[in-house]
Amino acid sequence: ISKYTPSAITEAAVDGSKPRDYLILAILSCFCPLWPINIVALTFSVMSRNSLQQGNIDGARRLGRNAMVLSVVSILGGIAIIAAAIALNWGCK
Repeated sequence: ISKYTPSAITEAAVDGSKPRDYLILAILSCFCPLWPINIVALTFSVMSRNSLQQGNIDGARRLGRNAMVLSVVSILGGIAIIAAAIALNWGCK
């Protein structure tokens, strides 16, 4: 019996849950004004769901993580743009 096993097998066996695709978060990020990034996040989310349906758990986990990061960046960037627009509009009066 070998002590060393591939990390993909042990991670899937230990985790046991299906990877998240963060589709709801990606859809919500589409309402923010940082449109190029949130479209890519939505694409990664859909690709993550497709990878999971094809049985590629590692690919689905990686794409889901990318979708989450891009969605969060899009939401935070959108909030910053909206705050800057409000500050500039109210500051110019």
